[in-house]
Amino acid sequence: MSAEEKTSPAENRRNAQREALLDAASEMLMHGGPDAISLRKLATKVGTSTMAVYTAFGGKEGLITALFEEAFDRLATAQRAVPRDPEPILWLANLSRAYRDFALKNPSYYALMISATLPVPAALRHDEPASNEPAARSIARHPSYQNLLDAIEACIAEGSMAADADPAIIADALWATVHGLCSLELAGFHLSAEAAEKRFGVTAGAVMRGLLTPKGLKKYEGFTRRR
Repeated sequence: MSAEEKTSPAENRRNAQREALLDAASEMLMHGGPDAISLRKLATKVGTSTMAVYTAFGGKEGLITALFEEAFDRLATAQRAVPRDPEPILWLANLSRAYRDFALKNPSYYALMISATLPVPAALRHDEPASNEPAARSIARHPSYQNLLDAIEACIAEGSMAADADPAIIADALWATVHGLCSLELAGFHLSAEAAEKRFGVTAGAVMRGLLTPKGLKKYEGFTRRR
């Protein structure tokens, strides 16, 4: 680590406290919604003062905004940890698995991501971006979504997906698939973890196969047989 990248002990403590506050607030939000977040109770739970919460986030609204950003930042970190395999199809498949792993390990943060895709009034659904832009529309601008796009573009360049395919349309299809599957799993839809995992593999695999060229399909089937 360079001298410029080093942080002081005080900054490390502030970062650790901020993370602890976000983790505790995410649990409150998941179990009771925004009304369940009390800055006083949050501070007590983490062992700090209410002033420290205001200093870190500026208040409750700033805290909720930070929670939303933290959820997608953590997903992006999990995706960046996936090795960029020389075979783009394998990289893409592993990204979908990383998404599910993130959701299962971070259910309170994933609940925030689910909240971004709840229904909005019809008048807001298809308008041009504005100050009241739906939260879901910001997903496509986040690094976590860009990771997915990069893998898809690599598949197109390599020939495993059609040369005239629209990467954004494919990304939307894959994101919607894994997002829906993870949402059902975390909601207790399946009778067992084994059933959830099997359905994830079958559904995500079926969508992937439908997007591949014959060359890509041959490679993908080879990968799945070796697993």
